[in-house]
Amino acid sequence: MAADDKISKDEALNKRINVLLLGIDDGDSEAAATEPKRTDAMIVASFDPDEHKISLISLPRDTMLILPGHNSYTKLNAAYAYGGVAMAKQSIANLLRIPIHYYALLDWKGFIEVINLIGGVDLYVDKDMHYEDPYAHLKIDIKHGYQHLDGEKSGQYVRFRTDELGDIGRVQRQQKFLKALGLQMFSVENIAKIPRILSTIKDYVETDMDTVTLLKAARTFNILSDNKIRSGMLYGNFYDSPRTGISYWRTTRPEIEKSLEEVDIPYMKRDADSSAEDPVGGVEQFQSQENTGGQNSVQRPAAAAKTKETKKRAQTADDTKTGNTGAGDKTDSGKSRSDGKQTTGPATKKNIPTVRVPNKVGNTPQSVKN
Repeated sequence: MAADDKISKDEALNKRINVLLLGIDDGDSEAAATEPKRTDAMIVASFDPDEHKISLISLPRDTMLILPGHNSYTKLNAAYAYGGVAMAKQSIANLLRIPIHYYALLDWKGFIEVINLIGGVDLYVDKDMHYEDPYAHLKIDIKHGYQHLDGEKSGQYVRFRTDELGDIGRVQRQQKFLKALGLQMFSVENIAKIPRILSTIKDYVETDMDTVTLLKAARTFNILSDNKIRSGMLYGNFYDSPRTGISYWRTTRPEIEKSLEEVDIPYMKRDADSSAEDPVGGVEQFQSQENTGGQNSVQRPAAAAKTKETKKRAQTADDTKTGNTGAGDKTDSGKSRSDGKQTTGPATKKNIPTVRVPNKVGNTPQSVKN
């Protein structure tokens, strides 16, 4: 999947293997067994087999964007529920402007089995983790310190989010865990077992990667040390909608590009003639609308500019006919909405600021033991 043809045909972007890793939240979901599931974890793993580089970028599930075929903002983790793997791949390809070549989908039961298969993971846990939800059959109890986590404990570690950073803290722990998992799985003592491990893992993982491609990606770990695995998450801000109370992770195009550059994943910048709409192109306009009582949808930047230019030409034509060279009529509030409709009264601005994430949530790669 790619946002446009230029990306899908770009040789430099496609020499890498970009894999979308999806974790399904069936373990603590309130949805019925027959209902579509949302993704609890979304990570792009980018392998460079020639340079032996691996980059991981985590995408918070609450990331605010417009999905393909939709015209209002929602959360990124809804993509899989709305359109399965195809929608998830296309949404993230559009968001990051990179090609998504493959995917790997895993539910939590499968995750536990896979970790047990490789003998667990050694990891430094930086604080006690305690949480219990009998309705979701979820109990987390992990002690602070250096731990050997089996499948069950690993599942608890990567799902814990009951701290001050919520899902963003969980994203950090998932990155830390994946780095530890990769280093342990492809250590010298396990390297000979890789073909058998990968063949067995496919029983628990839904993926469109064949065994040859899996082995090609696995060889990227060859002679790697910890500091050659670049990891980070999508930069952004916490944003609570004043109209609905829904919490989002709000990002912008410059923040997306900064995130990719810091983890060394090549991408294609947007240009004026791009055939793909920017899924985050109007987030600032959206916030402005909400703070002034607007609707839960926005015009795309290109459409908004076109509407503005059309209105300007129409107003100029009217002024020429009537001899009016003033600014034209205004509404009671003296303001116009960005969707082209005039407001009918003064708007009440709700002063709800966005929250900047603390510096410790940046994209600086974290040590497995720190």
